[in-house]
Amino acid sequence: MLDWLRRWRGHQARTEAPLPRGEASCPPVSAPQAAPAPVAPQAAEDAGCPGATGTFAPSTTRSWVVQGYRVEADLSRQALCLAAPAEVGAEDGEPRLFPTLRAAGLSSRMASAAVLAQKAKQLDDGLVAAVELAVQRGAGLLRGKAYLLETWLASAAHGSPAAPAALLLAAARLGGVVRDVPRPLAADVTRLIDAFLADELRSKPLGVYTWSEPLRRVFQQDRLLQAPLRDPGHVEALARILREEAAARTTYEGVLALASRLTGPPATPDLTPVLRSLDRGQVEVGPAHAIFPPSRAVETDLAMKLLGDAPIPDGFDLVGELAARIRDGSVDLRPTEASGWYDLQTWALEPLAAPERAPEAPRVSLDPRYRELLLALFKGALTLTRETHVKQLEIPLAGCAAPTSRRPSVVVDVLPELAAEPTVSYYLRRALGYRFVRRALEAAFGADALTRIERLTPDGPLERPLSEELALMEGLFFGAAAAVAADLGMSLDEVMDPAFRDACAALDVLPDQDGALGSGRGREHDAEAFRRWSALEDGDVGRDARVMVPVFHDLERRKTKAWVFLGWAARRVLVSFQRPPAVRVFAPDGREASPPEVDVRFGALAHDLAYPVMAEITVDRLLDRDELRALCDRHRTRSAILAALEGGTRTSAQRTGDARDEPLRRRA
Repeated sequence: MLDWLRRWRGHQARTEAPLPRGEASCPPVSAPQAAPAPVAPQAAEDAGCPGATGTFAPSTTRSWVVQGYRVEADLSRQALCLAAPAEVGAEDGEPRLFPTLRAAGLSSRMASAAVLAQKAKQLDDGLVAAVELAVQRGAGLLRGKAYLLETWLASAAHGSPAAPAALLLAAARLGGVVRDVPRPLAADVTRLIDAFLADELRSKPLGVYTWSEPLRRVFQQDRLLQAPLRDPGHVEALARILREEAAARTTYEGVLALASRLTGPPATPDLTPVLRSLDRGQVEVGPAHAIFPPSRAVETDLAMKLLGDAPIPDGFDLVGELAARIRDGSVDLRPTEASGWYDLQTWALEPLAAPERAPEAPRVSLDPRYRELLLALFKGALTLTRETHVKQLEIPLAGCAAPTSRRPSVVVDVLPELAAEPTVSYYLRRALGYRFVRRALEAAFGADALTRIERLTPDGPLERPLSEELALMEGLFFGAAAAVAADLGMSLDEVMDPAFRDACAALDVLPDQDGALGSGRGREHDAEAFRRWSALEDGDVGRDARVMVPVFHDLERRKTKAWVFLGWAARRVLVSFQRPPAVRVFAPDGREASPPEVDVRFGALAHDLAYPVMAEITVDRLLDRDELRALCDRHRTRSAILAALEGGTRTSAQRTGDARDEPLRRRA
């Protein structure tokens, strides 16, 4: 670690993942140009150009009719090029920021991967909010955390004085589980709550936990109980109560299992190792255990590996370091048996940081600017994903030929059609992630209970079962993968690399079986359903996604490193043929047409797409969604917003935060 710090101070910090050396960028893309007319198959092969031999495979063939002439294009050997031209007309040298995708008003024949990420964010938030309340109150097979607190408190009042009664009462008061506190413990409970609320890094509700008072209560209750217990007597007493109450033990283990499956494995030992030692007739207590420990994440693991307890260098960029290490292979995101949903969500983003390693890479050539857009999408999507899991995640302290001049009777324009950006692996992995989380929720609550839980929104619950919402999202992402793979001239099976197949095997999913993934109605159905899906008409896509989420705390500076999602920017992306498909044209009488009767031209398509604008900054104080959005609305550009955030989080937001937290202190 010290060697790494010395290298940091000797070189400029990396803020973006470097592009692989020796890779050629896309050739310049111009307006649609005429291309050589179709030639006989053998001649095409001799010229080193794509030719058509035999019958085209149905899965890689597109056909359409132009003035009575039937056109067939074999996509199996085509390759596309995506380029992002330099921006023109940006305000003050910076792109305009839009608070929502709907405000950007972009319409494109190709869906942006960012639009799908935004759609997923809304479902993910609503899912987590609904699950949090269900876990607190109890649902289906799971009796809930409120029941656990009541059980511990009842035992502490009847023969278990070693239990941390003040801590349990403080958590129960914050969570709304109990109102009255025994007089002998009132002072200790008040002291604990006051100290906790004074520490905003731990106590300030963020994300979906600002939607309602019950969610705010759950946030603060659980954050308090994430603190490590260092008194062995307290740990043993809590474990003994669980061992004596079978229903409580089952509930506790179920709550922990669900937290691990939803987010990731615990960063601190919980009470289960002590429980197992008691089962063996022994008492084995470690140096620290947490009642409901936070979950670890790849980004915080990397931060601790690079920094540990050493001073944090100026300009340290965690998300840039993470992207660089994903690209060079030193950070492996492949899921393991211990992985949670957040781990799968992060793994799904890998093709955005390292597109050259994606199975679809041989069919797609990306210019450097477009790679930068994918990297921006990686950073923005990771920020949104982390904010969904904000309560549970640990915050460590630390070309073609030139046209010819002829006037044919029939012109055939062949365009590089894409239903969505060609990040097939991202879509596939996202679809599998929804299957994963549905299985986890069914295991925790039962399949029947999941049909009675509804996704939450800031405006209340939606009248659709969460099980149905999850199936629709799995089908949407799987349909995107199937549609784009077909547009690239690939079989979807080609995109299923060994890591994806291993992840499917862990879920007992047979990916080669049509209907095993997605809606269950087959690949063609899901692909067509995705092509019909309209992002502009989807209410989830129009929601405001601007958020701030903490990553780690700098003890020396007493500041918090945070990721900030600032909004959306519009960028134009040009899609052209790096290697065109083989095309044959048949006249109305059935014979194969050739020049000058027909002229086949390979063109390019321009798409105006939205991409996220994200930053990694150091702040004195965290802002919740409302506070951040109000600040962003007062400033129009990324630099102005960041200047206000880094220089004024303490002064500009202090009064708002104090006013919001005061009722909590009065209740306590």
